[in-house]
Amino acid sequence: MAQEREVLMLEAVFKGHLAFIVIAIAISIGFGLAVYFASRNKTDRPWYLALWCASIVSVLCLTLWSTGGTQGSGTCVINLNVFEPFGTEQGILNCLMFVPMGFLGALVTRRIILGAASGVLVSAAIETTQGAIPAIGRACDTSDFVSNSTGGILGALLAFVLVRAARGRLAPWRPKASRMAITYVSFAALIGVVWGTSIQPRTVAATEAMASAGSDQRKVITEVVHQAFGDHYAIGDVKFASSDDSTSGTIMAILPVGYVQVNWPGRNEITASLDMSTNGKPSGFPVPGAPSEITSSAQAKEVAIAYAEHHFPWGIPKSDVKVSAVGEKAALGWMVSWRRYRNDVLMPMRLDVQIDRTGRVSQLSTREAPDVAVPAVRIDKQKATQLALKAVPGCEKAEVGELLAVRKGAGWHAVWRILVTCKRSSVIIHINAGSGVVEMKEEHPDVAS
Repeated sequence: MAQEREVLMLEAVFKGHLAFIVIAIAISIGFGLAVYFASRNKTDRPWYLALWCASIVSVLCLTLWSTGGTQGSGTCVINLNVFEPFGTEQGILNCLMFVPMGFLGALVTRRIILGAASGVLVSAAIETTQGAIPAIGRACDTSDFVSNSTGGILGALLAFVLVRAARGRLAPWRPKASRMAITYVSFAALIGVVWGTSIQPRTVAATEAMASAGSDQRKVITEVVHQAFGDHYAIGDVKFASSDDSTSGTIMAILPVGYVQVNWPGRNEITASLDMSTNGKPSGFPVPGAPSEITSSAQAKEVAIAYAEHHFPWGIPKSDVKVSAVGEKAALGWMVSWRRYRNDVLMPMRLDVQIDRTGRVSQLSTREAPDVAVPAVRIDKQKATQLALKAVPGCEKAEVGELLAVRKGAGWHAVWRILVTCKRSSVIIHINAGSGVVEMKEEHPDVAS
């Protein structure tokens, strides 16, 4: 749920990238000025043309700025719920972002169709590029295309109304029909080739959408924030991301330094991130009695235990504790994790607390769940490895993870999770440790196919 957690598009993409923002603004202004000086003797509206081109460049900078990931690489989500994006904050922002482009395009050309087409075509190019180039780290989604295109069309309509009100004192731009036809056909052909060779469409009935939380959901997230951090943080905006059935999902509360989210209606899984400060000051939750500087994993463990005993005591009894460094040379601190095993099977309970070098809690992940009984384990690690390799012919390397307790309908089973690596792909295989049945295959996201 990538998309899942964006508060505002600009903040989510550019937070901590001030240098890029400055560069992008400079590029847009510079390009606009270049267009102005190149066209001032060729058209009676050089400033409109310059602003139009600058708006296009700024949108390209915003939407094609690389996030460093490979989200949705090679695929594009086809959302059958066409009107869904207009009920979300992200969809409204996408729509507004393209209004200037359609508005200025119509003012330049004095043609509403050409102005609207600029938004539609640029949006199509952006989504196609995002889907075809994994290095950008963006997801291709028809919801974005619909909201972007709508913004361009609305902008063109607004300009059309203004020009009509002014009685069209400027003559319309009349491009050569043959040249325009060649341009549009060539563009459409290029888009078609890219889709046919590089993008796999994936149809969904609806995508996750963030909406304002209800009163009951606000009450739950308030209780969760208080449980995790007391009254230390004021709660800002509260959103709800629904799942496919619309009755369950995730509640997210925005804090001054990050966010907290909890599953709904189960409310037994909590995730928090408090390391979003950009002013250099500690932004994590202070643990009473913790030293102001943490220099070892042992210190981090002591602070995490003190925090967990007060806020999540259910995770400590009969649990194994593991401490691991976060970042190179523990630059971001240490993650202290509690796990519980029953007959060597990892139980569903989870508790992870990250302690930064200032002795504060910066990340939190919990799942409060009782221990469960699973059928007898009959498939050992060696046999599970053989079954996994057999399920993916032609592969020779298999890495077996822990034996997990996984819910299957109303019951629980022990499952081996195995990463099978081939020459050009990687697949995760789930082997039922009781029956030996291959229960799931999924492409591993870290290896390109």
